[in-house]
Amino acid sequence: MLMIWAVLLMSITVMGVVEYVRSSAEEAKLAAYEFRALHLAESGLAVGMHPSTRRGDLVLKQQIGPESGFDVVINYEGARIPINYATDERLREAIYNLFIFWQLDAESATIAADSLADWIDNDKSPRANGAEADYYQQLGIYDAPRNQGFVRVDEMLLVRGMEAVDRRKPDWREYFSIYGEGQIDLRTVFKDVLLAVTGASENDVDRFISERDGADGIPGTEDDRRIRDEEAYQLLGLSGDRLNAIRGIVNDDDTSLRRITSIGWVGTKRAKIIVVTRRNAETGALTYLGRMEE
Repeated sequence: MLMIWAVLLMSITVMGVVEYVRSSAEEAKLAAYEFRALHLAESGLAVGMHPSTRRGDLVLKQQIGPESGFDVVINYEGARIPINYATDERLREAIYNLFIFWQLDAESATIAADSLADWIDNDKSPRANGAEADYYQQLGIYDAPRNQGFVRVDEMLLVRGMEAVDRRKPDWREYFSIYGEGQIDLRTVFKDVLLAVTGASENDVDRFISERDGADGIPGTEDDRRIRDEEAYQLLGLSGDRLNAIRGIVNDDDTSLRRITSIGWVGTKRAKIIVVTRRNAETGALTYLGRMEE
């Protein structure tokens, strides 16, 4: 009996050691995949940031080996609303329209839009439905508003009314930029933002995006079509006073601010890096404005 128990104990011990070695080997394999995926994402960034690389170039999607590679997407910050220019009444109105499109009620949309503008302006006078220091002090907050631009998009959650936006549209962060320079880029602008800025009908916006994104319906691919501003205005049904009002905040030629998203992959492992850069048109010098890893 003692021999049987000894053999049984040894068997259990050996099985445990084998399982431990197997688990350790699997963890090491996954860690190697994660490192390799991150390395490939960095390689994709290098390709995406090259001054000659353009949206839709074949080099942006590469398979390296049987089950690894990288996918890179180039966008321009003008696809998003430049929140630090919200004191421009045209952009403040666009923010209000965006919140209405996301099905906030008019009162909640106005409070959030006005309060965002109050947060970044330099005065202490609240807009009709906004919030300055007196409002926040009643809540026990004594360092708000900052009266300067946002340094992170998440900081917008500190503003009066943004909790309602967060409840209604949890991915609202994707539609705002702290790096934008006050204009909306027609080549890459998101549908929701285009609706809000232009006031065009949803049918006209869908038609414009369909023409812009090409037959595959995917932005940033080879078949995308460059639509110059005048044709864009026609497709969007814009004319007269409405067109004149937004001419200064839309363009089709802002190439300086790029948002480059690079995903490296090995098997099922993914590593995602997003960088925002500005390139000087005269010198070609590249400036990093932000980097995020997921």
